[in-house]
Amino acid sequence: MKINKKDLEKNQLELTIEVSPEELEPHLKNAAERLSHKNKIPGFRPGKVPYQLIKQHFGEMNIHQEALEHIISSSFYKAITREKLETIGQPEIKVDKLAPGNPVVYTAIVSLLPQVTLGDWQKIIVKKKKVKASSEEIEQTLQQLQEMNVKETLANRPAAKGDKVEVDFEVLINKVVIEGGKSSKYPVIIGQNRMIPGFEDKLIGLKDEDKTEFELEFPAKYFQTNLAGKKADFKVKVLNVFSRELPKLDDQFAKNIGFDDLEKLKEQLRENISRDKEAKEKQRTEAEAVNEIVKFSTIGEIPDILIKNEIQKMLYELEHNVRSQSMDIAGYLKSINKTREDLEKDFQPQAQERVKAALILRQLAQEENIQSSEQEIKEQIKKQMELYKDNKEVIKNIQLPGYRQHTANLINNQKVVKFISEKIIQ
Repeated sequence: MKINKKDLEKNQLELTIEVSPEELEPHLKNAAERLSHKNKIPGFRPGKVPYQLIKQHFGEMNIHQEALEHIISSSFYKAITREKLETIGQPEIKVDKLAPGNPVVYTAIVSLLPQVTLGDWQKIIVKKKKVKASSEEIEQTLQQLQEMNVKETLANRPAAKGDKVEVDFEVLINKVVIEGGKSSKYPVIIGQNRMIPGFEDKLIGLKDEDKTEFELEFPAKYFQTNLAGKKADFKVKVLNVFSRELPKLDDQFAKNIGFDDLEKLKEQLRENISRDKEAKEKQRTEAEAVNEIVKFSTIGEIPDILIKNEIQKMLYELEHNVRSQSMDIAGYLKSINKTREDLEKDFQPQAQERVKAALILRQLAQEENIQSSEQEIKEQIKKQMELYKDNKEVIKNIQLPGYRQHTANLINNQKVVKFISEKIIQ
């Protein structure tokens, strides 16, 4: 097998691979046998037909075409192994010569993993902040628990601040109801300021079955950018007014939710909040450590395919988050006045940084001989199988061959990050 190499831009390489007639022979015989199985030749059992007879029956060119995919697959793997190439993604293949009695010649354009040279990263110091639950955070969590245990009663009176009001409403711009601008039996707690400024105030003094119309302006920095700063007309009908009675924060309140007294409840909240803040600080310092190593290192030109793949991962993550909030991606894109192409462009810089971080982790794993064991991979997959045992679609994905490699990479990265943390986080 002959291999010619030609360097291309953006860390791509063009391989011209020539497979000799002698090397083709076993592939052609296997292809001929496959053809005899697909199309039976009278008088012969499948797999027992002489090669020459198959060649006469189907034609030599058909045998070559049947064998081509296997020829390319086998020879390409041998070529990148011989040349010690670390390729990513699928190669771009173009067949240059395919004719009986001649070598098969094809061109493969491949993307290569960029070369990574780690700097003197062990001199880096990342400081970890001390975190603990503040009194304000504990009080805020207690208030949330109060809200979860509030007692609501039909008031049969005009609404006042602190009441919950159930309303039907429509939001119109230029006399047209905006997308998502109509809701029925929507709960509004007057004074919590969860609606746009002015909306809740308009409900004060209204009682069951009252209707009102008013105009308000969306905030200039509203999360739905297509509505930001615009004036809209609101049509509202009050359905029910509820008075709300929050439970007292005392020992009885604590006992009602499973604690001995209020102090024990506060202690648990302090521990929970502190643990959560410590986990977030750990994530922050780990990300900072990797980013600092990226700055100390030299990374070759990154192929486009790596950036594109990372952008697709980011889009998938976004879609997953949007679906978890009972929205669809089309509605979300409309709400932020962007297209999928806009998002891909927006994600470009972050995707590049994520790819750099992944390359650094990979290089560190190689240099420090950090890798996942077969037992670790099996145990992790077993945990995932148990966790999603009732979700057939997820189980199907877990059983795919690629999931094993994904799991191995995940464990490797966790080990590398742990290794980095022990070295430079203080």
